[in-house]
Amino acid sequence: MRAMIGAACVMDPVTLLQEIHTLEEAGIPVGSRLTISGKTHLTHPAYRLLEHSREEAMGQGRIGTTGRGIGPTYEMKFRRCGLRLEDALNREGFKAMSESVTGDFAVSLKLSEEETQTLREEAEIFTEATFKVVAWCGDVSRDIGELLKRGERVIAEGAQGSLLDPDHGSYPFVTCGQCVAGGACSGLGFGPTQVDRVHGVLKAYTTRVGAGPFPTEQDNETGQGIRRAGNEYGTTTGRPRRCGWLDGVLGRYTAELNGCTSVTVTLLDVLSGLGDLKICTGYRGGELRTGRGMENMVPEYATLPGWTEDIKGETRWNSLPAAARNYVETIEKVIGVTVDSVSTGPRREDVIWR
Repeated sequence: MRAMIGAACVMDPVTLLQEIHTLEEAGIPVGSRLTISGKTHLTHPAYRLLEHSREEAMGQGRIGTTGRGIGPTYEMKFRRCGLRLEDALNREGFKAMSESVTGDFAVSLKLSEEETQTLREEAEIFTEATFKVVAWCGDVSRDIGELLKRGERVIAEGAQGSLLDPDHGSYPFVTCGQCVAGGACSGLGFGPTQVDRVHGVLKAYTTRVGAGPFPTEQDNETGQGIRRAGNEYGTTTGRPRRCGWLDGVLGRYTAELNGCTSVTVTLLDVLSGLGDLKICTGYRGGELRTGRGMENMVPEYATLPGWTEDIKGETRWNSLPAAARNYVETIEKVIGVTVDSVSTGPRREDVIWR
């Protein structure tokens, strides 16, 4: 099995090396199994400073980014002045490019001498990490094309949620990279006619990290209970996720947007013992699903009976409480796509195939 990182991704080489080290310590060798597109853009340490500066300046109107410099990395990409992994194939040229970024941002952000020196040190670490990562540089589009010609199976995994897509999500509270299924084709470099299936992943409830509209949010004991049971804290930032009832309107929109052929419902076990459960089936006064004005939408709910049994780790559909099966079947009807699997715990084997 091979892993590939496509051209549309942005990457912090320092963090990537840490992740590779973690894998290898766990007995999972990376070696030649990894290929990274040379077109992948790199997150310079100065970009993190820029993002922090902007978020602080926005105050209460901040977007709520991860603070990892992702936004500025994409910004530099589309300004056509970004740093690509392939640039590091020319070591001296890449050093000069990185030093130029450091100098420019030290001036534009009005850094003190001490702050500038810290940035220089971080940039040196960034540059050395890039020279190590460039060993995995390759042509991902060509490699995937060859795999497909041989009839091999290629699985493209998306990042984040579709409602964070900059075109189709809850703008401006979105990320910068594509989060919909079609982005796999452009991001990895293969044609849409090669896609056989689009499998969606949907939580049994709805969550959000950071600012932005959230019609079904439960800023109360119900939401706190979901957060505790589901360990709902941001993977990157550790921030508590906002939690609420499943928004079936957005689920249906997302399934349509991605052309989902099937769906997995995850974290069903988290809802055990919550009492009656609700699923948003519409908005009062309209069907606005994303964009400006979404924060004013009032959800209309279907109320379903909950269950008290602990279903964590259950792997048989017929062993689930009737109320749990009914909840999944209702999701299926609301979003209009077959739910072919359900997860009931964090382990790989905690999955029910229907």
